[in-house]
Amino acid sequence: MRKLFIFLIWGIFITFFISLISASLEINSSNYSGYITQGSSSGNITADNYSGDSASFYQQAVGYLNDLLFSGIHGFSFQVAAPTASIIKPENETYFTGTNLELNFTLDSSVNKIWYKLDSGANTTISGNTTFNTTNGLHTLYLFANDSQEINYKNVVFTVNTTRFTINYNNYAGNGSTTNFNASSYEDIQNLSDIVLEKSGKGKISFNQPINLTNDSNYSNNIIEIDSYINISSNFIDINTTILPNFNKSATLSIYNLAFTNPRILRDGSVCPSEICTEVSYSAGVFIFNVTQFSTYSAEETPTSESGETNTGGGGGGTTTGKFEVIPEELHITLKQGETKEREMTIRNTGSSLLKVYIAETKLKEFIRINSNSFSLNPGESKIIVLDFLAKEDTNPLLYIGKLIVKADGIEKEIIVVIGVESKGSLFDVEAKIPSGYQKVFPGKDIIADIKVYNFGAKEAVDVKIEYMIKEKENNTITTFSDTVAVETQTSFTKTIPIPENTALGRYILYVTVTYNGKIASSSVSFDVVEPEVSQREKLYIVIIVVLSVIISFTVYLIIIHQRRVHGKISGKKIVQRMDLRKIMRK
Repeated sequence: MRKLFIFLIWGIFITFFISLISASLEINSSNYSGYITQGSSSGNITADNYSGDSASFYQQAVGYLNDLLFSGIHGFSFQVAAPTASIIKPENETYFTGTNLELNFTLDSSVNKIWYKLDSGANTTISGNTTFNTTNGLHTLYLFANDSQEINYKNVVFTVNTTRFTINYNNYAGNGSTTNFNASSYEDIQNLSDIVLEKSGKGKISFNQPINLTNDSNYSNNIIEIDSYINISSNFIDINTTILPNFNKSATLSIYNLAFTNPRILRDGSVCPSEICTEVSYSAGVFIFNVTQFSTYSAEETPTSESGETNTGGGGGGTTTGKFEVIPEELHITLKQGETKEREMTIRNTGSSLLKVYIAETKLKEFIRINSNSFSLNPGESKIIVLDFLAKEDTNPLLYIGKLIVKADGIEKEIIVVIGVESKGSLFDVEAKIPSGYQKVFPGKDIIADIKVYNFGAKEAVDVKIEYMIKEKENNTITTFSDTVAVETQTSFTKTIPIPENTALGRYILYVTVTYNGKIASSSVSFDVVEPEVSQREKLYIVIIVVLSVIISFTVYLIIIHQRRVHGKISGKKIVQRMDLRKIMRK
C-alpha cells in the first residue's frame, strides 16, 4: 500500500512537471486570455490571429491544445510568424530612367528594422517608402523586415533601359502636382491615368482620361516632347495636338493669377462654345473650367456689351479705338534638319485703349515656340515677341508655309511665315532675290530673280539640279521647272520665270532648291501678282482721248440737231405753198 501511494505521488508530480514544459501552441477554435510572464505581447490569443513577439503564457482555461481537451493551469510558449512584406514599386517591368526610382512597400505588422539591397550591393536602412538610383540593365531589389525575432524578405526583378523611351518635361517636373513620369514603367505609360501638368503661378492641366504617352505623331522615335508642345504660361494653355494627338483628351484646366471680375473662356482667341468649354469655378484669381478637346485656351473679362468692338461717339457705327501694328508682316527662315533659330516680332498698340493681345500659329506648331502668347498693351506700348524656330532631325527638307494670327479688340492680322527646311550636311547653299522693280507682276507676265549658288564642300566643279517653284499661301504649287547648272565655287545668274495667265491676284512665294547627292539646300522670296497698272503718261493719253471723244461726240450731236431744224423749216414752207394753190383753184 505504501509503495502504491509513493507511486501515485510521483505520477502526479511527473504529470504536473510535464504540463509546465514549453509546447507549440496551435489554436483551433477557442479564445485564450492569459497572464503574460515573458515577452511584450498583450491582448487575447484569438483563434488563428495573433500579433506580437514570442512569449510564454500561464493559462487557466478550458480549450484545445493540439486538438486535445485540457483544463487547469498550464504553461506553454509559442513563436509568432515573421512579418510579411509586399513590394508595390518597382514592378517586374521595364523603366526608362534609373534616377529617383520609387521603392514603395507595405508590411503586415510592426517591425524594428527595414532595409533593402540592390543586386549584390550594400544594405541600406530605411524607415519607409523611398527612392533610389541605378544603372541600365537587369536588377534585383531585396527588401528585408526584422521584428527582433524573425527576418523576412521579398524581392523583385526589374529592368532599366534609358534608351527605351524618353519623356522631356523639365519645364514641369517637380512643379506643383505634376505627375512624376519617371516613377512609371514603360508598360504603365501606355495607359496612364490622372496625368497632371502644372506650372506654379501660371496654371494646371488635369487630364480626365488615360493617355498612352508613347502614341504621339512620331511614335517610332521613342521620344515625347512635352516641353516643346505643351505650353502653360500667363493666362495661356496650349497643346499642339498635331504633334501630340494622344493628349487631345478631355481635361480640367486651371488658370492662375487672373485679375478679372467675371472671366469667360476663350478658345483660339474667340469665345469658347458651351459644347466644348464648361466653367467650374472662379475664386481668388483661379479660373477652373472643363474642356472636351484641346487647342489654345485663355480667359478675358466678360464685356458688358457683346458688340465685339470698342466704339466712341454716336451715330453711324463709331470709331474703333483698338488698333495695333505688327513688324515684320512676313517671316522667311531657313533651317537645316536639327537646327534651331530665333527671330523677333514687335507688336505695338497704336490705338487709344488697353489691348489684350493673343497670338496663335496655324499649320506650323511643330516648328514655332512663342515665348508669350497672351499679354496686354497700353496705348503706345510695344512688346517684342521672341519666336523660336526648330526643325527636327527627321523633318523632310521641304517648304512649309503657315501663319501667325495676332488678335486684339476684334481685329485680326495674319503674319505669313515661310520655313525652308534644308538637308543636314548639304554641301551647297542658294540665295534667291527679286529686284524691287519686279516684286509686283501681272498675270501672264514674267518675274526676274537673281540666283546665287555656293559650293561649300565639293572639291571641283559639279553639276547640281536647280528647281524653281511658284507657290501660293496655302502651299499649293502654281508652276515648276528645273535646270542643271555647273558650280565650282559659286555661280550667279538671272532667271526669268513666267507667271501663268490664269494666276489669281495675291501673294506668292518663289521657292528655289539646289540638289546634290540627295541633299537639298533652299531659298524663298515673296512677290505679288497684281492687276495691270496704268502709267502717268498712259493716264494722260486716256484723259486726252476721253476729252476728244466727248468733244467730237458733242459736235456731231450739234450738227445733227442743226440739220433737223433746217429740214423742219423747209418742209413747213412746202405745206403752206400747197395750201395756197388749193385756195386759188377754188376761186
